[in-house]
Order: sequence, then structure tokens, then C-alpha cells
Amino acid sequence: MKLLLFDIDGTLLRVQRGVNRAVVHGVARRLLEHHGELPELELHGKTDPQIFLEIAEHLRLERHDAESRLRPLELVITEEWEQHLSQETVEILPGVVDLLERLTQLPNIHLGLLTGNVASGASAKLRPHGLGKYFTVGAYGSDSAVRNHLPPIAIRRAAELHGYPFQPGQTLIIGDSHRDIECARLSGVRSLAVATGGLSVDQLRAHNPDYLVETLLDDSPIHAFISQ
Repeated sequence: MKLLLFDIDGTLLRVQRGVNRAVVHGVARRLLEHHGELPELELHGKTDPQIFLEIAEHLRLERHDAESRLRPLELVITEEWEQHLSQETVEILPGVVDLLERLTQLPNIHLGLLTGNVASGASAKLRPHGLGKYFTVGAYGSDSAVRNHLPPIAIRRAAELHGYPFQPGQTLIIGDSHRDIECARLSGVRSLAVATGGLSVDQLRAHNPDYLVETLLDDSPIHAFISQ
């Protein structure tokens, strides 16, 4: 039995840059009463709550005040995403559908998500192209603002759902960020880094993932993991 946990943004799909910025501004306006411009933010691999708290810090909001506004974040950010997401604004990345189709046909392989998106925001991003049907379980930014906390949550949920005690050694995290590699390593999970997000192959290699590919068109490392 193997568990494969996929990141979303930059791994499975890409949302138009202008949409990402519109959503960030919408959340800042509705939850932080900020109507002006925001600086260019480094979002790569961060959870939604972490990004929100960093925006609040930039706006010099007291930490306890910012944290008190986290409760409605999932609802607000999902409403913002749903205004903008469509087949035109969401691009499936190369090789993704063919790979997911093949993996779902393999016995004893279970697919899940490990993403910094809040849960309902993740569903909203997967919906335009029907990618949600491939995933039965996940861990999300709504579970913890700290990405490194998410692998054990996903593994536990998969174990409960499938009635099988998945272990870290039976799990692979697939993502495009150095933060995916880090959270895998800290949980004793192997990582497959894919250079379809914000980092190049060389940049990802510097973080020592267990496997590294340019795109998910090259799925041989996934099959190597499965066959071990």
C-alpha cells in the first residue's frame, strides 16, 4: 500500500497571476480593512493562514489582532476564489491528468492532497477541470498554518479512511516548492520535486529531494517509488 500526496499550485495546476493577486487584495480588503496596494508577496509553498498573517504584519497589525481574524479566513478566501476561477483562469500542468488516470488504475495506490490552501479553497481550485475526483483525503492550510505539521495529518486521515496503517516510508509528497521537500523530510516521508512552479530544477536540486523531474510528463520516479 502506498500513499501519494500532491500539492496543488504549481504541481497540479496554475492559476493566472492576476487572479492570485485579486484574491489576496480581496482578502486584505474584507478582513484587514486595507484598500490600498500590497507589496509583491513571496507565496511559494506557504499556507493560506501564513500568508494572511504575513500581510497583517506588513500592515503593522498586532499579532493577536491578526490571529483573531483567522476564523473567517476560509470562508472569505473561498468566496474570493470562486469569483475568479474557471477553465479559462486555471491551467492544468503537463502530464497531470494522464498520470492521475494511470495511478488510479493501480492496485494498493491511494492519492491525496497536501496543500497550503484551506480545504474549501483547494476544492474550488480543483473544480474547474474536475481534478477533485482523483483525491480521497488530504491535509490543508485550514488544518495548520505551519506546512510542516501537515504530513502526519494527511497520513492519519488516509489510515482512518482506508483502514490501513500507512507509515511515512509508504508515503510520497509531490510538490514544486522547497517547502514541500522540507515538510516531507521532517516527517520521514520521501519527496518528489517537480519544476513546474516557481523554482527551477537546479534550485530544487539544492534542497535535496528524493526524486526530481522537470514536469509530471516524466513519471518514472513515481513508478520507482511504487515498485520499491
